[in-house]
Amino acid sequence: MNQEYEYITTLSPEEKKAFLDCFCCMICSDKQVAKEEIEFLKNIGKMYEVPEKDIVAIMKNLNRSDIIENIGTRITERKKALQLIKELCFLANSDSGLDDAEIDFIIDIAERLNIENEKIKQINKWVLDKIVLLRTGDIILENE
Repeated sequence: MNQEYEYITTLSPEEKKAFLDCFCCMICSDKQVAKEEIEFLKNIGKMYEVPEKDIVAIMKNLNRSDIIENIGTRITERKKALQLIKELCFLANSDSGLDDAEIDFIIDIAERLNIENEKIKQINKWVLDKIVLLRTGDIILENE
């Protein structure tokens, strides 16, 4: 497993479910599901060892306010909380751009996890830089 995703091995089944709930909620927050977001879910499902049918079930039973309200009791370690914010930033930036509803969701989750706004900005900037670097690498290596 890629070093960046080693944190997944430290997540309990309940924490994995909390992460997936957040991912699914984020995808539905802008009312448009982009193909990049579906790809993200498929990949993350494999990494989290969660079958697609379980992810579809999560998508069908989303309750945004419950997810936001309960995230602080489901994810209690700061390192895991920061990983969640990082993944949400990646997901939010995976399609054509950051939607206001996606930003609001990230901020709501971060507040519940006691993550400062400045830290969210730092994580999102790092995510954007990484996306640019990866795309540049694809162009240089003619992977496009």
